Amino acid sequence: MMPPAEKILLSETLEKGLGILNLFNEYRYGLKLIEISKELGINKTSIYRYLNTYCKLGYLRKDPHTKLFKLGPRTLALAYSFIQGSDLVGIIKPIVDRAYLKYRVHIDVGLLHEDSIYALYRRENKDTLNFRHFTRGRGLHFLASGKAVLAFLPEAEQLSLIKLPLEKKTPKTIVEKTHLLHELKKTKERGYSKNNEEFLPGLIALGAPLVNYHTSRVQGAVSFDASTSRYTMEKFERDYAAAVIELAKEISTVLPAS
Repeated sequence: MMPPAEKILLSETLEKGLGILNLFNEYRYGLKLIEISKELGINKTSIYRYLNTYCKLGYLRKDPHTKLFKLGPRTLALAYSFIQGSDLVGIIKPIVDRAYLKYRVHIDVGLLHEDSIYALYRRENKDTLNFRHFTRGRGLHFLASGKAVLAFLPEAEQLSLIKLPLEKKTPKTIVEKTHLLHELKKTKERGYSKNNEEFLPGLIALGAPLVNYHTSRVQGAVSFDASTSRYTMEKFERDYAAAVIELAKEISTVLPAS
């Protein structure tokens, strides 16, 4: 629970308004007024005022046929501006770009927030352009970056982020908890994670954790991705495992304290 002194300094109105936007994601791209009201425990009259304001400003839009509220173009523009204007992107971009020129492999950098990995910066390679790469991955167990993060978290936090039942994205996705925990143990021992077509058929990946050296906290992960038309998992691991670990360490050294 938040200390009383900190609570006094918060704007509850703004907190409630942002809580509405936080409900929307790739699994819930449209919501009805009553659903939002029940989810947040706020009466429908108050929710309607928030929604009407958001629609007027372009942050949300209302589908005239389904009556569902969906994210509007101004929300997308704001998110894009945050990414493009982030000083963190400016810090890691030259590091990732140099690594790409050296290895010529798709590179993703993702940050952990609550139970999701958000793509911060990516350098695409031609053999992976046909895959739709994540911007947000709620199922950490089927991403190389997600498994890299999970493996290096404290045990209690790790277990809290393993949401059962585990979603089966492909026939190769690990969906048994004991199997996943065993894989995470091996990941920590070798220093990198493997994703053998567990997220998308034909896509393999290696991941390594980003550790904030100021706080000793796992903050995200970097991953190398490739197509099975170009590599087997064994060859990809042999050629790039050491490289993805080295890149993760280099990025970790420049992560800001907060």
